[in-house]
Amino acid sequence: MTERAIGQQVRLEKVEFGGQSSGTAPLTWGQRATWSAIDRTRPGDWYFNFCRTMLLPRRYDLPQVLAAIRFVLERHESLRTRLVATDGEPRQSTSAAGVLEVEVLEVAAGDREAGARVAERYAARGFDYEREWPVRIAVLTKGGVPAELVLAFCHLAADYEGTGFLLRDVRAALAGRTAGLPPAPRPSELALYQESPEGRKFAEAAAAHWERSYRRIPVSMFTEGHHVPAEPRYQRMELLSPALAVAVPAVAARLAVSTSTVLLAAAGAVLRDRTGHDTCAMLAIAGNRVAPPTREIVSTMSLEALVVLPLEGVTGFEEAVRVTGRAAMAGYRFGSYDERDRDRVVAAESARRGEPVHPYCCVNDLRGAGQGVGADGVPTGVHPGELLERTRLLELSPLEQLSCRFCLHFADAPGALSIRLTADTGYLPLPDLARFLREAERLLVAAYDGDVPLAALGVAGPANPQ
Repeated sequence: MTERAIGQQVRLEKVEFGGQSSGTAPLTWGQRATWSAIDRTRPGDWYFNFCRTMLLPRRYDLPQVLAAIRFVLERHESLRTRLVATDGEPRQSTSAAGVLEVEVLEVAAGDREAGARVAERYAARGFDYEREWPVRIAVLTKGGVPAELVLAFCHLAADYEGTGFLLRDVRAALAGRTAGLPPAPRPSELALYQESPEGRKFAEAAAAHWERSYRRIPVSMFTEGHHVPAEPRYQRMELLSPALAVAVPAVAARLAVSTSTVLLAAAGAVLRDRTGHDTCAMLAIAGNRVAPPTREIVSTMSLEALVVLPLEGVTGFEEAVRVTGRAAMAGYRFGSYDERDRDRVVAAESARRGEPVHPYCCVNDLRGAGQGVGADGVPTGVHPGELLERTRLLELSPLEQLSCRFCLHFADAPGALSIRLTADTGYLPLPDLARFLREAERLLVAAYDGDVPLAALGVAGPANPQ
């Protein structure tokens, strides 16, 4: 990328690192599932990239920031790990030493969007999994002084929650507080544990859960693929709602549940209304950082937990929230598993029914542990209904290929809660994406004042992006 192409002064700094571990190992369960999804999604596998940005106190110079980058490269094995091809499944290969080229970009003093632009550029390009380090890093300077750090991650190396620990370590390195830190957990050791007899015992228990659950779910949440698909087929839309930033934490506090449970319940209620399925099956991303050895690991721990919502006879939203809480707990309990076992279970159930069985319905809460809305600038002392006119509905860049039919993401945004929906328009036409997002918003805002009868769903609202 040239200076002219991105309109900023750019130079490359080489960060040489020497890690403490090297060698090859099998893929972890999380890596295996991610690699499978990547392989099914190519050439749109950039979809799985994600970015983190970090504002830097202006008291640090560039050599200090580069030294902090070197520290985390050496500390966290996953950042030095690439894939090596084999006759079957690829293996992870960790290098003890290497060089990462870091972009240093000088930006205007008042430019607050530069980091977002760099993150978008980094995330929009797929990784070379065998040759490229699984992280791209830029240091943004203002007046020659480091002001912001931008990191883009290959999903094989890390998940969103894990990179929070990495950013913590960057701050510790900048502040000179790294002495006495315990060794970072190593993904290669986790992979070997998962292949051990003890790991296999847990995997078998998880497989039994999937077998029980798959017998309860519909063939798919979206089974009528008779719509003429848009071009490109997979369309994306985002709802940015200040109203939800107020309503969701209030509903969660009143019902003594997490905000993730409230959002998942709303998704399930609207899905039931839209699909007619009284049993809703959703693949919710599970963080899987419960056991102490993996709690702070920088790796891909997140996997799809099967959450089965038995909503038959449920008439009010508060009851739906309680049902969702129990179902989510059951699903997350077995959210860590070997995908080869899941594939075996799915194949057997599909053969039993005589047709492929798969929810094709995913939900991912990107707000860390999902215990609260952490957006800055959330209005206070105002009823969420008064904020509905501030909602923005945006069309995002579409995808040519995706291995799902319905993918919902929750995230924080400045002064708002974001819900992004990616859908196969052969099953959910573009106007229905907007209707789903608006309907979920109306339900949650209404729940701010008390219970909401689910029979009130289905009233079409504004569907056009603003």
